[in-house]
Amino acid sequence: MKTLVVFSHPNADSFNGAVLKTVTDTLGQGQHEIKVRDLYKSGWNPLLSTADLQKLYSGQVPDDIAAEQAEVSWADMLVFIYPIWWMEQPAILKGWIDRVFSHGFAYRLTEQGMMEGLLKGKKAVVITTSGANEENMRDNGILNAIDTCMIKGTIGFCGFTDIVYENLYSVPTVSDEERQNMLAKVKNMFEKYN
Repeated sequence: MKTLVVFSHPNADSFNGAVLKTVTDTLGQGQHEIKVRDLYKSGWNPLLSTADLQKLYSGQVPDDIAAEQAEVSWADMLVFIYPIWWMEQPAILKGWIDRVFSHGFAYRLTEQGMMEGLLKGKKAVVITTSGANEENMRDNGILNAIDTCMIKGTIGFCGFTDIVYENLYSVPTVSDEERQNMLAKVKNMFEKYN
């Protein structure tokens, strides 16, 4: 399976970095081709500009967007790894989605006036981390917001058919042992793909 990992954390030595290593190590034990897009390390430009829109509307794709779209097209599975900041994903990931999942690539308007996702047949796994615990995230509507905006409103809208979501809770305040248990859970999630 061809897997594209979209990593969105500025510190590769963070717990999110440990999640990334666990995912790539686990998939690397199987018959996977793995590519990692580290958005911070690569200096990804998250700003969807007027020039970008003009090119996209005229059927041209800016080079940096085209390169990312080629990686998405190549992949059978996309894995998103990011922290929850201010109840949502980091701005750099939102900008990646805004620019890469563009009209004509990730979705289109049909002749019947309906939206159609164009990334059908692809799998997606979303792993997020949070400082908040599960009860707090549920009570404050954060989990519902992630489900509505990222899982259904972005990934599902674009046609992905097999979507798995997992949040790792209270990362800064739990023990090292509990964090190791979280990484073991991530490993178990990805062993099923080997």
